[in-house]
Amino acid sequence: MRTFNGAVLGLPISHSLSPVIHQVAYEFLGISAKYTAVEVPAGKLAQYLESTPPELNSFSLTMPLKEELVDLGFPTSELAKRIRSANTLIKVGDSWKVESTDVVGFQQSVAAKTNATFQNLLILGGGATARAAIAAFDSVGVSIDVASRSEHRSSSLIKSALFAEVTVIGFDDQINWSKYDLIINTSPAGAADELVGKIAGASALLFESLYNPWPTALMGFWRNVGLESIDGLDLLVHQAISQVAIFSATPVKRSQLAPLMREAALKRL
Repeated sequence: MRTFNGAVLGLPISHSLSPVIHQVAYEFLGISAKYTAVEVPAGKLAQYLESTPPELNSFSLTMPLKEELVDLGFPTSELAKRIRSANTLIKVGDSWKVESTDVVGFQQSVAAKTNATFQNLLILGGGATARAAIAAFDSVGVSIDVASRSEHRSSSLIKSALFAEVTVIGFDDQINWSKYDLIINTSPAGAADELVGKIAGASALLFESLYNPWPTALMGFWRNVGLESIDGLDLLVHQAISQVAIFSATPVKRSQLAPLMREAALKRL
């Protein structure tokens, strides 16, 4: 077992549930580790790491630091390089190592809900979380439409897939909701609210990546009309379980930790 203490870094960070769910996991596993939240603004990650206390050697990163971390030049997993986003940083010897658990977080959240496979996906939003979602469901024969407001992100979105066909459309384009069997919202809080009144004919599973606000307007609509959904707490929990395993260098049972961590998060909402 690896000796470690950790923190989640980002801005804003006061709303983060990561300290709650990580501590629950460590207590269950009998691991003596502390995990806190630290406010680090954009452009200040390298400066923060240079002054990091030696006892802090394991970090989760949230926005706006996921892209910044990949650009710092530390040894980085090929997956994190491809999606240009990383949420996991650990110290190994005298060096830092960069990884992403967001991709497996998406995959495990869906696997816990259904054993169905998906061929036609719509992803709302064009940032780092969208690229992780693309990589999570990247497969031969899969078609992924990404509704993004930022045309300059098109290239990085398309490159996030090795096998799937990725098409970038405008966020305000007329969306054929009935076309998709999985819809993933990765857009910032409130950004998808305007779409709710335009949804017609949808039958897809919705994966809402946000848990603040709770629930989002999009999630509320999905639930009100009786459609299946996965919420942002599942993503938070499943990416964190993978981090727990990485930080502690200890095998973990996902089926044991997931309900405990989700329950702890729900109590804090």
